[in-house]
Amino acid sequence: MNDYARLYFREVHGRRPCLAYGNSTPLIVEREENVESLLGILMSEDQRYLNEGFIVTEKKRYAGLGTGDQLVRAVTEARIEAARHANPLTSLPGNIPINIHIERLLDSGAEFAACYADLNSFKVFNDHYGYWRGDEMILLLSRLAAQHADAHRDFVGHIGGDDFLMLFQSPDWHQRCARLIEAFNRQAPGLYDEADRQAGGIEGEDRHGVVRFTPFATLAIGAVRIPPGMFRHAEDVASEAAIAKHDAKQAASGLTVREARLRT
Repeated sequence: MNDYARLYFREVHGRRPCLAYGNSTPLIVEREENVESLLGILMSEDQRYLNEGFIVTEKKRYAGLGTGDQLVRAVTEARIEAARHANPLTSLPGNIPINIHIERLLDSGAEFAACYADLNSFKVFNDHYGYWRGDEMILLLSRLAAQHADAHRDFVGHIGGDDFLMLFQSPDWHQRCARLIEAFNRQAPGLYDEADRQAGGIEGEDRHGVVRFTPFATLAIGAVRIPPGMFRHAEDVASEAAIAKHDAKQAASGLTVREARLRT
């Protein structure tokens, strides 16, 4: 329209095809795609899509247009909402976003794996070295959990303390969990003092108040497969994952998989 308003434009270009003013490589976004995945539009040096907008599809059929202003507003609102409910230490989503995401997966009929991660011997480590070093161990776990999850398909939440819940839609979720355990168990000893690293652990009170030698902290993950249509509420999924976590803490490998069961 700006070009059309120019002097003599209509006379010179009025009969030429509109396709000359079209974008032959438009950005196409599925309606169900996460807003966070569109951050590249805002950060890219090419601001064409931010200015022109993008096409929104639903199951690959045209559904409408999105504008740069709408995208900026949506990202801002999402960030504000996430910050309200994020864990203050790790900045990962807390309990409310975790429950919302589980409900979303259940409502959509998606198949996923709910994986509850918890640290063995963390209390002894935290009591021995203090909360600052304990926070470092929790941050190590949060970083590794995020690295071993697919940002576009999986969800990593921080329940609190050393408890994390990961919701995997990646088909190789079992291998991801195994690699996460291996990575944490390999790196965690680096948080111990040199003398304790040489000894293989520390002396301290366990959860029952008994002083004993405690080896390095390790990661346990209890996983439960959630088939479509089995559960209706997030708390049912969380309960199943908590049972799986308890089993994982007793397992030598630190990883157990539980089949979901309906409660009567």
